[in-house]
Amino acid sequence: MACRHTLFILLSVLGLFLVGTVVVLSSITYYLSIDPSAYLLDGNTRWNASEHGQKERIPRILHQTWRTENLPARWKGISQECRDMMPDYEYLLWTDDSSREFIAEHYPWFLDTFNGYKYAIQRADAIWYFVLHHYGSVYLDLDVGCLRPLDPLLVYPIILPKTIPVGISNDLMFAEKGHPFLAQTIHNLVTFDHNWILNYPTVMFLTRPMFLSAQYGIYTLSHAGAQGKHAHKNNAPVRGQLKYGFRQMSALLS
Repeated sequence: MACRHTLFILLSVLGLFLVGTVVVLSSITYYLSIDPSAYLLDGNTRWNASEHGQKERIPRILHQTWRTENLPARWKGISQECRDMMPDYEYLLWTDDSSREFIAEHYPWFLDTFNGYKYAIQRADAIWYFVLHHYGSVYLDLDVGCLRPLDPLLVYPIILPKTIPVGISNDLMFAEKGHPFLAQTIHNLVTFDHNWILNYPTVMFLTRPMFLSAQYGIYTLSHAGAQGKHAHKNNAPVRGQLKYGFRQMSALLS
């Protein structure tokens, strides 16, 4: 009898745990959901915004990061293909040393946090947000290749990639200089700088996609009229799917 009672209690606790998990995951999915009505669709190839009565808001600069100036052979070709496809885009490779120098010169208030990150990948993540805020431009992970020129996308204020199962990622980002979403993001790097003990949650919630997804949620909730949920279409990150032709990328948020 005692065994049956114990088993009943264990099954009840397990059931409550599973129900709680479903509720939490459903809440996260709802909060980070992408509105299909804001999807971007197919783009063109080489493209001049002025010929279409538009203005490029994002500068023609490609940013990438690596520890040193010598890219690994497995990624060098992918990176070079993007540059060859768009030779009129300036290319900037940020190393560990140049990233630290950039932060010290342009964002000295963040240098202690930058140097204090436990994992090197956190510094590699953080520099992306700062160079996009400072220059406006395009950031690509080294394993993200280009199948088409990026020209038609430069008329948007900011583009961020949708990720699976929910939220947004940071492996490909477009932004105009000084966009308020990036201003919020770089300052919240300090606010969100907590130790989650384990490597994975510390990195994901401090600098990587879960952090960036939280910034998106905060931004859309705090800017009335934001496109997608609540924002002004010229200022908010416009959530959307972009079938454009990137290796390892098909869904983008802009």
